[in-house]
Amino acid sequence: MSTSRLAHLRCLSVLLVLMLSWQVHGQSLLPLGEGDRCRFDATIEMERAYVSGMCVLLREGDVIKGCIFNEFGITALDFTYQPRKGKVKLHSVLPMLDKWYIRRTLRGDLKRVMQALDAGITRYENQRRHITYLFTPVATLDTTPPENEPSL
Repeated sequence: MSTSRLAHLRCLSVLLVLMLSWQVHGQSLLPLGEGDRCRFDATIEMERAYVSGMCVLLREGDVIKGCIFNEFGITALDFTYQPRKGKVKLHSVLPMLDKWYIRRTLRGDLKRVMQALDAGITRYENQRRHITYLFTPVATLDTTPPENEPSL
């Protein structure tokens, strides 16, 4: 095998490895149209505790309304996100998290989480506070019957 051919194969293998290791970010995971909803398994991990449950996002006009609640239906956070302004407003917070310094951190982190979800990224980590946010999309079941099948 000639040295130029061997050099080309090495170059191709390096490019292939780089392409496979390159993390590709997908489309926006936020609700795009009026009335659209998105559901996520949500986990917020801190050094000494964590909050897990579901997150539901609903688009109403230029605002995205969000709610994070646990498996028992207890609401941890209610918030709104304005994508154009990049602002998050917390409406209600679980009493154990309802402190001014926690609210400030949550507001900033949720802003970055929403921006990450808009870029198709499901994980955000606050390096300073050691808080990890993971929002995994939940597959929705299509409950509409096929056209050729009669409905009950």
